[in-house]
Amino acid sequence: MANHPISIESAGGEYMESVLVVSWAARPGDRVKAGDLIVTVETAKAATEVEASHDGWLVRINFAEGQEAPVGAVLGMISDTEEIITEPTASTPDPVSAGGTSGLEKAVADPLPAKMLRGTDDRIVASPLARRIARQAGIDLAGVMGTGPNGRIKQRDVAKALEANNMPAASYGLSSTSATAAIMATGSRSIPIVLLHGFGADRSAWRQVLPLLGRDIETLALDLPGHGSSADQPVDSIEQLAHRVSDRLEAEGIERAHLVGHSLGGATALALTSLGRVAVQSVTLLAPGGLGPEINGSFINGLTRSETPDALDRWLTVMLGENATLPQGYAAAVIRQMEKIGNRGVLEALAGKLFANDTQAFDMMPALKALSVPTRIIWGRSDRVIPANHAARAPDFAAVHLLSGVGHVPQTEAPTLTARLIMETVRSAD
Repeated sequence: MANHPISIESAGGEYMESVLVVSWAARPGDRVKAGDLIVTVETAKAATEVEASHDGWLVRINFAEGQEAPVGAVLGMISDTEEIITEPTASTPDPVSAGGTSGLEKAVADPLPAKMLRGTDDRIVASPLARRIARQAGIDLAGVMGTGPNGRIKQRDVAKALEANNMPAASYGLSSTSATAAIMATGSRSIPIVLLHGFGADRSAWRQVLPLLGRDIETLALDLPGHGSSADQPVDSIEQLAHRVSDRLEAEGIERAHLVGHSLGGATALALTSLGRVAVQSVTLLAPGGLGPEINGSFINGLTRSETPDALDRWLTVMLGENATLPQGYAAAVIRQMEKIGNRGVLEALAGKLFANDTQAFDMMPALKALSVPTRIIWGRSDRVIPANHAARAPDFAAVHLLSGVGHVPQTEAPTLTARLIMETVRSAD
């Protein structure tokens, strides 16, 4: 028996953090065929129809109609055989606090009001947090001017609208002293968690972790320069990566953040703390780069140079521990994505600058030692890309977790535990 997840990564190159589930064309228990319309979702700009990828039965719906789902989250599941069917319910426990093994069976966002479902020619482009605050305050976003990229309405814009209507922004968790900053002021949950993926990946690397971070958690999973939707932004150093990410956060109006970084993203997160342009509240690092010189250069070369799914699959499995396997067709999907965005040359050039001769050409230990915020390092004992013994170099104030049976990608191999540890770091910043 095989299960086939239903998800959406992007829509015509549009940057988005979440989608709204508009309607399901099937119900759990229904027989579906490959190519059938299975679910319609709405992004900030358009409605997108998602088709079934395989013949089988719809056995699970993780996000009900009217609920927001993080980009990359599993919306539902198709199985080759009939099995127990499930739908999301309001009583489903939070997997992080309850210690469950899967957060994909719970609803993670409140339904949006009907007035938010607008026609194609009248789309409202707004962040989930801006929508939530506007909903609480009874503000119609149609009358709010967005100052984010492409006119996107951010929380700062809602704060300005509140002040214009003589409504106390602080009553809705917004700072009344600076509508431009518009940073939530009611604890660590109001400060966004910014997630930075590893080399050769993109923001979808966090698809399994994002739904597990709990309700009302503001998250922003970015594509690093040279990767994913930012493939047209070549860089050649960790410092350039950090500056580009910092520019992006500034454009999003983010002045404070909890940083989570994997591998190259971990090194970038550490470099970001040194810039001082973002007030970093906590740092969680997954198998971070830059804590030692060694790296599996053959893996890096295989990742950037493999031209067939079979060849790439051999190298991708190097990321995993002994108990993990890649989803069927994963390597082929990676090849298609790389060909679609055309960033193979960009990745090869970046690898040549950062990882030549099996050596990490950058040292992030000074930045790590200089941290004065809650810091946690998560590493798989079976990591064959960057040696787990680099974690032994961490300063005494950093919490270190070595995961048995896990390789280089804890967020994929142990997503529930990884999410729990991320949230423990975030909450310790209170």
